[in-house]
Amino acid sequence: MQNKQIGESLAKKSPIAIIFTLLAFIPLAMNSSPIIGNLVSALILGAMTVVLLLGYWHGKGGSFFIVALLMPLVLVVIADLPNFIALAWLINCFFLGTASCLFIYSFLSKLKTSEK
Repeated sequence: MQNKQIGESLAKKSPIAIIFTLLAFIPLAMNSSPIIGNLVSALILGAMTVVLLLGYWHGKGGSFFIVALLMPLVLVVIADLPNFIALAWLINCFFLGTASCLFIYSFLSKLKTSEK
């Protein structure tokens, strides 16, 4: 039960994380343009990381945790990173994906508890 509370605690903080990552895009946009393929990959892999971690936190097995830890590495390996700013775009978008997925989880959890 303790592990489930970790996911719920992080989900409650997700709106702040979304705002922070969106604000972090401002200086990045002022310095360079994004590589759209990287951003899409980062959003998807960020969300997949959260889904895997939620599986682990809900007792589905340790392999979910291991695979979730590999997602950022996979992202950096597959991404086109011509400069350091591209890496900053990638990291920020990854965290936007994780925060957005946690926000959706929080929203769905509230809907589920309100139906009961």
